[in-house]
Amino acid sequence: MAPIGVAILGSGIFVESQHKPACLQDPELLTLKAIYSRRKTSVESIIANETIPIDVYSDDSEPGNNLDDLLKRSDIAFVIIALPIPHQPEFIKKALSAGKHVLSEKPVAKDLATANELIRWKKTNAPDLIWSVAENFRYWPAFDYAEEKVKSLGKVLAFHVEVLQLVAPGGKYFETAWRKVPTYQGGFCLDAGVHFTAALRRLVGEDQIASLSAFTNLAQPHLPPIDTIMSTIKLKSGVCGTFAMSHGTPATKVFEWFIVCEQGTVKVSDGPKVVVKQLEMPEEWTEFGGDRNEWSGVKKEVRVFVESVKNGKGVEGLSPENALADLEMIEKMIQSGEQGGRPFEITGGIEPTSILGDVVDMIKNS
Repeated sequence: MAPIGVAILGSGIFVESQHKPACLQDPELLTLKAIYSRRKTSVESIIANETIPIDVYSDDSEPGNNLDDLLKRSDIAFVIIALPIPHQPEFIKKALSAGKHVLSEKPVAKDLATANELIRWKKTNAPDLIWSVAENFRYWPAFDYAEEKVKSLGKVLAFHVEVLQLVAPGGKYFETAWRKVPTYQGGFCLDAGVHFTAALRRLVGEDQIASLSAFTNLAQPHLPPIDTIMSTIKLKSGVCGTFAMSHGTPATKVFEWFIVCEQGTVKVSDGPKVVVKQLEMPEEWTEFGGDRNEWSGVKKEVRVFVESVKNGKGVEGLSPENALADLEMIEKMIQSGEQGGRPFEITGGIEPTSILGDVVDMIKNS
């Protein structure tokens, strides 16, 4: 079978460091045909050193080379969308309306209301196309290994997540204009936080999140509206744990998921490291090192999506509904913090109004 044609919508840091290499990883699997951005120069800087032809599309290009022109191309089967959070939904709809499969970057949307509306829109207007929401933490080999170890050690009894760092002025992600002055809830706590809730949900397995309570704070004035969330979480079984995230803590950097099971503990730390301690046994350290492009999960994520396009079936792990559940945890932590730590029930992200909307759509289409 001929390689599948793909285009990227976006020209940011993650596109250059992760998505572009993922689209160039296997010429027999897929071919990167084009990249779109608002500014032509942004795309040209990304492809300057490439030896293969990659077409440039932008809002300031000559006639025939704008986004609509790109989406008309029959040799492009799907697009990867990596644009600012508030703009993602309109581009997802535009690409699906043009008949393209879509892999869009996380979060699924800026809030649950927008995400639910988008999911409903897709079901009604593009039911036969595949839309997946990227979450590369689901493809980190460290989390693959940790998940299997947690399953092998019996019931989860307790857990904590601790991600503490400083997003400083001048850093490459901070100096992105749409992140610097966020027009969406939570700032970096939303943008990065859905990675961390996705990883936690994966590690606790079938005993999913039932409720949470949180306090929030702004420790660094340059990181509005908040940069810190401290939350307590209860699983459906009653098991309790904590979730600590701060992007405003200087002089420290912690990156850790710690799961306590009946027969031992599993810890994921510093990205590619996993430490397993079985009862009465010494610790076992496993590190998934090497080039970040290999262990970050993006290359595998893109390969899995390409296979889903070939097979005509979506990827369960990358479903919009799964991303919705990741988003719900962050949104309700933010809301809990705004309301003095009020407990919030976790429902899986689907709002009652969305369920009613689905029923109405079914009646209309029957």
